[in-house]
Amino acid sequence: MKRTGFIVVAVFLLLIATATTHALDRLRMSHSAITVSQGILWVIHDAGIFQKYNFDPQIIYIANSPPNIAGVLSGDLDFTVTAGPASVSAAIEGADILVLMSFLHSMNDFALFSNPAIKTPADLKGKIIGVGQPGSADDYGMRIVLRKWGLDPDKDVSLLSAGGQPTRLTALQVGRIDASLFQIPTTLRARKAGLNQLASLADFGIDYLGTSIAARGSMVQKNPSFVQRFVKAFVEGIHHYKTNKDASLRSIAKFTKLTDPVALEEAYNTYGIKLLPRVPYPSTKGIEAIVEDLGKRSPKARGFNPTRFAEGRLLKDLEDSGFVTQLYR
Repeated sequence: MKRTGFIVVAVFLLLIATATTHALDRLRMSHSAITVSQGILWVIHDAGIFQKYNFDPQIIYIANSPPNIAGVLSGDLDFTVTAGPASVSAAIEGADILVLMSFLHSMNDFALFSNPAIKTPADLKGKIIGVGQPGSADDYGMRIVLRKWGLDPDKDVSLLSAGGQPTRLTALQVGRIDASLFQIPTTLRARKAGLNQLASLADFGIDYLGTSIAARGSMVQKNPSFVQRFVKAFVEGIHHYKTNKDASLRSIAKFTKLTDPVALEEAYNTYGIKLLPRVPYPSTKGIEAIVEDLGKRSPKARGFNPTRFAEGRLLKDLEDSGFVTQLYR
């Protein structure tokens, strides 16, 4: 009798667990870089906030922005956390893509590193500069900086697709490339490796659609409740990031493999406190800056309307409801 009772209880608990799992909505997401700027995704994941909003999160890493946008457009992904240029480029080409949130509105967190032999911008002429892919954040930023220095990115240097930031750092150290752009924590590793910091992009004041979340427009239209819950989870996750420092640092350390406590502190203060807005509206100025740059090479970009692409109404509804005020009260 006792054994039978135990089996009945075990089966009952299993059925409850199975029912609970089935009740959660599958959430298919990706991110494009191992950087602190994208660490917000794992802060939210580790805090259990996705589950709180009835999601079963399935998160994958796909290096560089363009493949992530392709995954969203194909329907393999619901959302992606990635940099803005690939999303803007796809929208200009007529793709069904929207940006729902943006966590960085400048390129102030990027720095350009080179091998020690390169001392000045002029020394870059004829050199190989590593980028992720055409249309990635570092490709965009590198082109902007080169033009500001009077160099033609298509003639005076060779822009080489060389993988994600950790891969490019290794390529720079062994001499396969001569320079590349990096974000925290890769910037800290580059300094420790003795590489030369040729420039900080904070000195250029570049408006930018940085780390952001993109989705298919048709999915947003057909599943408004699903998307609204997702946006709400992220806004609450930002609050958790800003107000639960120790837990956030543990998530960032696990995600980036960053162990230096001083570097982690700098990363948290830069992204969690200084740069990350409480309500992450898509940056219209950042989109306009990217469109202007793309217009130099693509006639389709000229006259592109950013309001067709930036979807901030879900955030506005959430803010108007008093949800954000209540979080920070």
